[in-house]
Amino acid sequence: MVPKQKLQFLAFLLIYFIVPFSACLFTLIFANYTSSVFLPEKFLILFEATVATQDFTLFALTWAPFPIITIILFFYSLPVADYLFKKEKCSTLSEEKARHRIVHSPMIISLFGFTGWEFSTFLSVFRIDTLFPAAPPQSILTVTILFGFWGLFAFAFSYATTNFLNKTLIIPCVFPDGGLGKYATGKQFSIVTKQIIFWTASTLFPIILLIFGLLQRTNHNIFHLHYLIHTDVLFEVIAIMLFFSFVFSVTFAISIQHPLNQIEEATELIKDQKFDTRVTIFSSDELGLLGDAVNEMAEGLAERERIKDTFGRIVDPRVRDYLLSNEHSLGGKVVDATILFSDLRDFTKLSEKRTPEEVLYILNRYFQEMSNAIEVHGGFINKFIGDAILAVFGTPMPMLDHADRAFQTALEMQRNLEVLNQQFLKEGLTELKMGIGIHTGSLLVGNIGSMNRMEFTVIGDTVNTASRVEGLCKGLQKNLLITENTANLLAESIRNHLQLEGEYELKGRESKEKIYSYPIV
Repeated sequence: MVPKQKLQFLAFLLIYFIVPFSACLFTLIFANYTSSVFLPEKFLILFEATVATQDFTLFALTWAPFPIITIILFFYSLPVADYLFKKEKCSTLSEEKARHRIVHSPMIISLFGFTGWEFSTFLSVFRIDTLFPAAPPQSILTVTILFGFWGLFAFAFSYATTNFLNKTLIIPCVFPDGGLGKYATGKQFSIVTKQIIFWTASTLFPIILLIFGLLQRTNHNIFHLHYLIHTDVLFEVIAIMLFFSFVFSVTFAISIQHPLNQIEEATELIKDQKFDTRVTIFSSDELGLLGDAVNEMAEGLAERERIKDTFGRIVDPRVRDYLLSNEHSLGGKVVDATILFSDLRDFTKLSEKRTPEEVLYILNRYFQEMSNAIEVHGGFINKFIGDAILAVFGTPMPMLDHADRAFQTALEMQRNLEVLNQQFLKEGLTELKMGIGIHTGSLLVGNIGSMNRMEFTVIGDTVNTASRVEGLCKGLQKNLLITENTANLLAESIRNHLQLEGEYELKGRESKEKIYSYPIV
């Protein structure tokens, strides 16, 4: 084994076997060693008589729960052992089970040990009472209470120790990046519960021992306790101190748990993108600072979301997410895609006769309708160029049918324009006319510009060709023109309706391009 595995193996043995067993064993030894101080003399005599009888049933009832609990812990720990030492053979389900048990181990192990101790105590006392029915009731009750509290002490010691070892040696290896919250839901002790457990073990139990010691030395028994509290100042002070120490402990735990519950609820709401969530913690300690940090985090996330939303209005949301999730560097990649280029006809003349406000109003209405058509079919608008639109299909989100999507988008854009023109006529505005050119080919998609100012765009001959094809629309008196590259990728039912307009030598290119039109009713 490598040193890390040896340490994990030692921690595994300590948590699941050595500490639980040692806690019960040392507690039992110490309880027996000090029993003469706290237990009535009559019970000690009774205990010696019981030992002399060598009753096998009593022996079995006293010790049987512990090997049974050990066997249960052995099977409980198997998934954890497989995960820690045979990780490569673990399935996903086994890994999840092991992670869940690692998080809950301190509580489960301690509860098993506590159950075994209390069960053993109850069965042993019951057997003694059966063997000696004439035994004094106060002796039986006293030993039951004392050994019951010793079990609680063993539980608290086991829980504290295994929890410390688990967090120090096991959890950092299994959860190096955190993420315990996924497995910590459900069976977990709250802060108040932990405080009560440790108060019981560290305050109540020692005082109980003190009370029984005083009862033993003053020749009183447990049935006299009520009387002593009313008549003896010492017992009154003990009762009052117990009450106030409990109140102080629980109040302190609540003062920690309540703000943490607030913070937990707030973070759950923030996780659900409710960034207006705020926590109000009236504390000047670390909890107050934590609450302020949560509020600042919520404000920062709200601001980030506003920026992200604004960014998504300036560029396509998919491009926004691409830029936010990738390194901002110059360069790009070559992809096959389809470019749709649209432009309004005679819009310059129309602009001369109208105010800038009217022109902006018309353009915004037009762009909204065209954007709707493009986005419905999965394309993204790379840019608005005056009254022109450059839309791309097939990148940054890959799609196999990008040519067909671009073609269907062109048809819907024309339909939307017809509806928009009807609205413009009712408002006393001029009808708009639009030409669309579509071309499919290779292009470069990525960031261009400088290191401190860049733009996500598409460039290449494919883009230029689509723009030139759209420029033929006015001369050919057609609303939609596509190249042969695009036509070959369309369904046969669509190709049958295409009309060859001829071969054209586009501006900036030496080779000719076959141009097709599609009749739009």
